[in-house]
Amino acid sequence: MNKNTRTTTTARHCYAVAYTNYLRSGNLEEATRQVAHDIYVNRGTSPGTQQGDWQEAERITREWPHTITEASQAHLFDKALAKTRQWLKEIELELGFNNPNDAYRALRSVLHAVRDRLPVKECAEFASQLPIMIVGMYYTGWTPMNKPEKMRTMDEFMDHVGAELPSGMDPLRVTQGVINVIERHVSAGEIKDVRRNFPEHLRELWEEVSEKSRR
Repeated sequence: MNKNTRTTTTARHCYAVAYTNYLRSGNLEEATRQVAHDIYVNRGTSPGTQQGDWQEAERITREWPHTITEASQAHLFDKALAKTRQWLKEIELELGFNNPNDAYRALRSVLHAVRDRLPVKECAEFASQLPIMIVGMYYTGWTPMNKPEKMRTMDEFMDHVGAELPSGMDPLRVTQGVINVIERHVSAGEIKDVRRNFPEHLRELWEEVSEKSRR
């Protein structure tokens, strides 16, 4: 993979919601507008201008039409949707759920806790290995300000997970089930990088779940 291809791929993951909408609509101007807004939000208090954000967004999205053709557009969207459904189905099986909505909530809660514990660069690297539709959910509500969050203990991490779960879902059990699914789809090297950023007891939990999943 050459440098330009890597750059385009990274940009699609970082702005997954905009790219997914582009796949569905084919409206590059609207996608560029959405990326410019994301750049503005992510910039926070860093120096910059609205014009600069738009120019950067145009630079990012101008390669997107070259990544698809009309014939492949629907196929790519269907493929992305199928990958997302696969993850949700695996979570359903892991946790004994009967519907994808509960699986979605479980996945979202754990991914958001993982995301918020990671430094910005590692957050993006982890996202690059997620299905593109899940990346959109992963980044929902995220800003780079004050990251990583200071979750120093297992209890603090579980509180973060539990805050997004419906009543009756056990954060620890949900975390274990979602970790099992992540382990199947994310590279061992990236998993190791993610674990390195976790509190000791959570790191031990992840390693224990990982060991069991390999048996």
